[in-house]
Amino acid sequence: MSARAFGRTPLDLAFARDQIGLLLAAMLAPIAYLAALGGLTLVLLGDDERAWNRSLGTSMTLQIPAETSAPRIEMVLALLRQTAGIAGVRALDTGETTRLLEPWLGTAAAIDTLPIPRLVDIQAEPGAAVDAADLRQKLASIAAGAQLDDHRPLLAGHRRSATRLTIVIVIGFAAAAAFAAALTAILTGVRLATHRGAVELLHLIGAEDAAIAWPLQIDALLGGVLGGAIGAAAALLTLLIIGHPMPPDAPASAADWRLWGIAIAVAAVLGLGAMGAARFAALRRLVRMP
Repeated sequence: MSARAFGRTPLDLAFARDQIGLLLAAMLAPIAYLAALGGLTLVLLGDDERAWNRSLGTSMTLQIPAETSAPRIEMVLALLRQTAGIAGVRALDTGETTRLLEPWLGTAAAIDTLPIPRLVDIQAEPGAAVDAADLRQKLASIAAGAQLDDHRPLLAGHRRSATRLTIVIVIGFAAAAAFAAALTAILTGVRLATHRGAVELLHLIGAEDAAIAWPLQIDALLGGVLGGAIGAAAALLTLLIIGHPMPPDAPASAADWRLWGIAIAVAAVLGLGAMGAARFAALRRLVRMP
C-alpha cells in the first residue's frame, strides 16, 4: 500500500515501502464489518417498520364465539360499522378461517367439527382514536364472550424497540468512527517515527509539512478503502447467508441496490475518514519534528 498507486511523487522516496498500510487495512476491516452490519440492519429495520405499519397500524380483530347466532353476528357487524373511527369491517368466511388455522392444526384436522370462532377484520381510520375498552363492553353485551384484539399497542411497542435499536446502532457508529480515527492516527505516528531521519532531511531541504503528509494521507486512504471494502463485503455476505433477521419481510436479496449502497458507502467513508485522521495526526507530529 503506497502513494505509488497514484503516481510517483518526489516525496514518495522518503517513505520506503512498508506493511503499515496493509496493517491498517487489516485492523479497520473488523470495524467496517460491524459498521456495515449496523447500516444494513437500519435499512431492513426501516422495511420492517413500514410492513408493520401496513399490517397493524389500523388493524383490529374480533373473535365471535362459534355458538353465537346469525342475528347477533349481524348486530355486532352493524355496531362496528356505526362506530366512529372505523373505516371497514369484514367478516371472514369459513374458508379463510380454515386457511389461517391450517399452519397450526394441519390440513388433516377436521376443522368443520371444531368450535371455531367467527373472525372479523376491522380497519380503523388512520389516526382515529377508537375507544377499544368501550367497544369491548358494547360487543360483549351483544355477543357474550366476544374478544376484540387491538393491534395498535403492539405496533407502538414495536416502534419503541426500533427506536432504541436505532439509537444503539448510531452510538455504535460514533464509537467505531472514533476508534478507527484513533487507530489511523497511531499507525501514522508509527510510520513517521520509523522514517524520522528521512522526514528531518526533508525539513532540512525546505519541504512543507503538508507536502510531507501527502503520501501518508494517500496510504491511509488506500488502507481505509481496502479494509472498508473487505469488512463491508463480509457483512453483506453474512446478511445474504442468514437472510432477513427480522420478520415479516422477505429475505434480503442481492438485487437490493440499497444493500450494495451501504457496503460502498462504508468503504468510502472509512477511506476518507482514515485519510483525514492521517493528515491531522501527521501535521501535528511534523510540527514538533526538527
